[in-house]
Order: sequence, then structure tokens, then C-alpha cells
Amino acid sequence: MLHLNLPSRRVFIVGDNTLFEEGITKLLAYGTDLSVTGKKYTDDPAFLDAIAQNQPDVILLNESTAFDSAHILELLLSTPLLTALYIIIIRLSNNTVDVYEMPKRYVITTPDDLVDVVQGNFQNM
Repeated sequence: MLHLNLPSRRVFIVGDNTLFEEGITKLLAYGTDLSVTGKKYTDDPAFLDAIAQNQPDVILLNESTAFDSAHILELLLSTPLLTALYIIIIRLSNNTVDVYEMPKRYVITTPDDLVDVVQGNFQNM
């Protein structure tokens, strides 16, 4: 589903460079105007530097990884320059995502649902 009337968003995926994250990257980039990049989480300074360099509109955190996603979320929410971002936590184990700008939860049942959430198109949910 191509959303032609929505502004392009820069999406940054954080995880362990797993096949799951590669699939999410391809899902979000295919047929959309989303600019999707990613980085393996190594440590807080490198992560914050990558965020500052990429200036994403949306950060997707893969909770199904070895790093502590709660710590990463707390780090992002405590950084004043990053408070306006959408932060979306995804998991391999189920189809529920957490979206932070205003904390909300959405049940994802189709690939288009995930694309809608990343693009901020919550009216369809």
C-alpha cells in the first residue's frame, strides 16, 4: 500500500541485525516513500551518535534482542532533542507494538498495519 499523500519519514531500526529486522526493513521500504536504515546496538554513546547523525522521525526497537529495550527507551525519552520522535517497540514473539509519543498500543494483523503505524496513519487502526 503506497501512501502518496503522507510526508516521507526517516525510519531507524535498532537491534542485532537479525533476519527479523531485515524483513521489517524490506517490508517498510517496499512500495513506500519511507527511508529505512538500521544499526546494530553496541553501546549508548554509539547509539546516540547514530541517532544524531540519521535524525530519524521514527525509531523501531526490536525487543527480541539481547540488549535492554527498556533502557534504550528510557535513554531516548530522557534526551531532550529526541522527545518529539515516534519510538515503536516491535517483538518477534507477538504482533503487538508499543508506540511512544503519546503511549498507545496497537495490534498489528497485516503488513499494511505496521506501515500505517510507522507512517503515523493511526486513523486506519
